[in-house]
Amino acid sequence: MSTVSKAARSLFLMAMLALSMVACGGTGGSGNQTIVIGATLPLTGSLAAVGVLLKAGYQAAVDDINAAGGLEVNGQKYHVNLIILDNTSDPNTASNQATTLYLQNNAVALLGPFTPPLVIPVSQVAERVKRPLISTTAPIEAWLSARPSGWQYSWDVFFDEKQQTSMSFQVANMVKTNKRVALFTDNEEDGVTMGKLWTEEAPQFGYTIAYRAIFPVGTTNFSSQIAAAKAANAEVLITQMTPPDAMALWKQMKALGYHPIVAESEKGSSTTTWMQALGNVGEGALIANFWSRSFTYPGSQELAARAEKAGIKATIEQAGYIMGYSITEVLFDAIKRAGSTDPDAINRAIGQTNKTYPVGPIHFGSNHADPVQAIMLQWQNGDTVQVYPPVSGVSLEAPAKGLA
Repeated sequence: MSTVSKAARSLFLMAMLALSMVACGGTGGSGNQTIVIGATLPLTGSLAAVGVLLKAGYQAAVDDINAAGGLEVNGQKYHVNLIILDNTSDPNTASNQATTLYLQNNAVALLGPFTPPLVIPVSQVAERVKRPLISTTAPIEAWLSARPSGWQYSWDVFFDEKQQTSMSFQVANMVKTNKRVALFTDNEEDGVTMGKLWTEEAPQFGYTIAYRAIFPVGTTNFSSQIAAAKAANAEVLITQMTPPDAMALWKQMKALGYHPIVAESEKGSSTTTWMQALGNVGEGALIANFWSRSFTYPGSQELAARAEKAGIKATIEQAGYIMGYSITEVLFDAIKRAGSTDPDAINRAIGQTNKTYPVGPIHFGSNHADPVQAIMLQWQNGDTVQVYPPVSGVSLEAPAKGLA
C-alpha cells in the first residue's frame, strides 16, 4: 500500500472515530465515552436564589454517578458531562443557551430552569430540535397553556395550580378571618394562570376577592394597591410575584400599616433571601412547596443532611436541591432504560418513568406532566416549617408575625 493510501486510510479511521465520539458528546479519560447533558439556569438576576439550588442538586447527582464509575448504557459505562450556563433570569438568553447546549455542545437532554417565563422558551427549543428536557418548579397549567397541541419532548415535575390554589383557602380556614382576600399577581404566565384560579376558587371556600391587583414585573411602588387592600378590609393576602417585587411589597405593607391575618407569598418567599432582605418582617409568610423534613422517601433525609453540610440549611432550599437531584436521576434512569444515547429513545423512556425518588413518586401523564402533591410551608424563626397538611408539633402562626 502506498504512503498516500496509508495516510488517507488513517485519516478516514480518525474521522470515523471522531464522529462516533461526537455522537455521545465526546470522550472522557481512559477511553470512557462521555454523555453530555446541560442546563440553562438563572444564576444571576431576579431568580438566582433558586437557580443555584437546582445547580447544586444537578451537580450532586452527576458527581455521584461519575464517582460510581459512570452511567451504564447497554453494557457500557459513560462519564456524564454536565454543562451549566447562566441565563441571568432572562427568557431570551435561556432560549439561546438551550439552542447552544443542544446543537453546539451536543447535549442529549437538558435539565430545566424553573418558572414558566424561563421553562416555556426552553421547552419550545426542545420541541424544535427534538431533544428531551426535564424541568421542575413550573406550575403545570401555565406550562401546558403555552402549547395547546401538547408537548412532545418537554416534561415538567411540579404541582398543579388547581390543587395549590385550593390549598391557599384550606390553610386560611385554619384560623378565623373575615374571608375577604386581597389578591396580588404580576402579569407573568404563572401570575395570570394562578390569579384566575384563585378568583374562581374563592367562592367555593366561602371567600370573597375584595381587592384584585395586577401589575407588571419590576413594579417598585405598591402604595396605592396597599391602600386599596386596607380599604377593602382584606384580612387574607395572597400574592404571586418575583422575589424582588414581593420583598418591596412586604416592606411597604409594614411601613403603611397593612396587617393581614394570613399572608401568602408565592415565588417571592422561596429562598432564604426572603429573610435576609426582610428580617423579622418576612416572618409568617406562607409558601407552597413539595417537600419538607417530615418526608421519608428513599434517600431524602440523607440528601437533606448533605445539603445542610453544603450550607443549604432552610427546608425550602433543601427542597430545591432534592428536586434537582431527583429529576437528574429521572434522566439517568431514562437513559439506562433506553439503552442508547439517541434523544428519541431517551424521550420515550422518560415517559415510562414510574418510581419513587428522594423528592417523592414521579410518574408522567399523557400530557408530559407529573403533578406532585403540594404542601404549605410557613416562615417561622428564620426557617420554613410544614403547616398543611398539619404535622405533629407545628402550628400555623396567625396573624402573620412580620406584618402584625
